[in-house]
Amino acid sequence: MEQHNSGGNLWMRLAGEEWVVLEEVYLTEASTYEWKYVMNGIEQPPIIYFCGQLLPLHRLEKHEAFGQLITPFSSGQISFKINGTKIDSYIYPDARKMTEEQYHLMLGDILNEASLCFEYSGIEIGITVDQHSRELSLAQWSYIEASFSLLRSMMRRVIEHPTRALQAHEQQIRREQVKMVDIQTLAWIERNRGRSITGTIPEIVKSSVREDSYNTYENRLLKRWLVELRHLLKLYRKQGPVEHAIRAEFYSDKIEHWLRAPFFKHVVTHQGLIRISQVFQKHPVYRQCYQWFESLYKHGNERIGLSYNYPLRETYALYEIWCYMQLIKVFREKGLLKDSKGLFRTTRKGLFLHFAEHNESVIQLNNGMRLSYQRVFQNDSPQFYTFTQRMVPDIVIEAGERLYILDPKYRVANNLGTALGEMHKYKDGILLRRNDERTVQSVFILTPVQSDGLRYFTEDFHERYSMGAVSLMPGSGIGPLSDFIDKLLVQEI
Repeated sequence: MEQHNSGGNLWMRLAGEEWVVLEEVYLTEASTYEWKYVMNGIEQPPIIYFCGQLLPLHRLEKHEAFGQLITPFSSGQISFKINGTKIDSYIYPDARKMTEEQYHLMLGDILNEASLCFEYSGIEIGITVDQHSRELSLAQWSYIEASFSLLRSMMRRVIEHPTRALQAHEQQIRREQVKMVDIQTLAWIERNRGRSITGTIPEIVKSSVREDSYNTYENRLLKRWLVELRHLLKLYRKQGPVEHAIRAEFYSDKIEHWLRAPFFKHVVTHQGLIRISQVFQKHPVYRQCYQWFESLYKHGNERIGLSYNYPLRETYALYEIWCYMQLIKVFREKGLLKDSKGLFRTTRKGLFLHFAEHNESVIQLNNGMRLSYQRVFQNDSPQFYTFTQRMVPDIVIEAGERLYILDPKYRVANNLGTALGEMHKYKDGILLRRNDERTVQSVFILTPVQSDGLRYFTEDFHERYSMGAVSLMPGSGIGPLSDFIDKLLVQEI
């Protein structure tokens, strides 16, 4: 991609690395960068915008200004604006991050397993399974968070080149200004020429005029969708947690900006039924817009609550929940799922999946075992306790007085050994209250990293050290996890 010349004044780097001029910097998503601006002579402190947001100035030394920025959790073209001059750049995907397809695949898996587990919950409440639900949901918010940058790109292209069409309307004009005579114009002249004193064509003629208009069906429908999305974001601002409210307000401001585009002033909001026009089928940008808004309301399998304390744009949080739900799926398919009501929370507003951080979600199994998400261990815990610090492993399998701990880690491609080293705190630091003996039998990492012959994934390593890694990638099946549970169940028989 051809870069604009910034004059060589803005430099960037990751912490501890060399400074690189903006034109040559390689930006990756969800990363923190330091920046410095070298001022020429008596230049005033710079005014720098990144993705439309003003960058705060942290320090000023002689002819250099310093600051910090965090790239968004999405890739694509972005821009800087330095003292009024726009400079384009690009944010590349984080190689450790899953693809967007896998992200939405995890959401679908969670929802599908939740609907299957509901019959084991004993909860007597009606639930909605409409694929086009208008209810607020975790899945819908995640979709907005993950794909709003795509919508922003599409709307920029629509505003730059909106569709338009020749549309005819009747108006009264002087006869010498008539450019086109159609059947309606001739009929009007025949009816009205007799009213003229001379019997000639009247000086003022009612004629059809064709003009370019932006008030096409596609633009009217697009305006309707944007207005509806703006209203939807207002609901998220009111009913969601603080981090959602802040993001929803930012998204809403963007939509307000789009609706103020000059061409939208001539567009009337569409009312009535929606159909797929030729433009929506063939125009690349409008087709993408149609697909984006069509997908916005396809998150109705289960209404999932908004009482979550983690930011959903951090995929690791979703991966943790997905791993837990996949583990439930393994036990369910083996006929061991007994009671899943700990997975759900009911309120007057409906049914919610219960995945608040540090708030245990417990599943009962037929063989007396328990499966917990975000179980808390601390010094005053009744049966199992820690003698050092409070510990909250992601997934705990409890079999009587024995514990098995699984910790999802989706960004450990180059440091599996370090991640496993951290698991020792669970293995050595959680004790049985009645005799102070170590109670954790084994600790394992769940990761999308493929084994590729690494010793941490081998059966020999697992048996010898009672720890290791298990590969679990969205879309690749749960065979390794199922095999792991089979071995665990053999030990407990």
